[in-house]
Amino acid sequence: MTRIRKNIPFSVRLLTAILLLSCMSPLPDTKVPTADVLTDRLSSLSGQLRLIIFKSQYTVTLYKGDNPVKAYRAVFGRGFLGGDKRMQGDKRTPEGEFYICTMNNSKRFYKFMGLSYPDLKHAETGLKSGIISQFEYNLIKKAIEDRQTPLWNTRLGGAVGIHGRVLKDTATMRSLGDMNWTDGCIAMDNADVDELFNVVSLGTPVTILP
Repeated sequence: MTRIRKNIPFSVRLLTAILLLSCMSPLPDTKVPTADVLTDRLSSLSGQLRLIIFKSQYTVTLYKGDNPVKAYRAVFGRGFLGGDKRMQGDKRTPEGEFYICTMNNSKRFYKFMGLSYPDLKHAETGLKSGIISQFEYNLIKKAIEDRQTPLWNTRLGGAVGIHGRVLKDTATMRSLGDMNWTDGCIAMDNADVDELFNVVSLGTPVTILP
């Protein structure tokens, strides 16, 4: 018997073969969400979480115990070359030992992690120089002892923190270049602020070095 060969177009035959293979192939595995590498790294280490900031190196480094976990780029106050903060309006980033005393979203700065400036060192200097009163010093001292937010409305200044910035275009700090542009805060890329905001908490120690 003579077989009648049907003129089936190549494209149709190719499509048929693909459909047959797809039917024979096993279903793909269910996708598992990617693990948070930073969280996994932190959970594998012992010790207290803390931040160490080097103004001269433009870095914020996240530590767990004595182990540096991740370093981030940052910029600081416009009064950078003046050294440590002394009073309101000098646009300097303070230096010393602080802790995170507030955490909130910000319409202007994306997310804000407030620091416990003025601390006792700055309050004592301010009292001796007459910048603040004994009453204001006592309130600052009590707040620091209780690990609360110190007075932010004295002549020493306040509301210093770590934050990002809300921009209309990319909403990132990197578009601003290397210039220190804040009034004394520590500014970071918004994505980096997100990472820190998700792992630190109220009371996390923060050391700011020259």
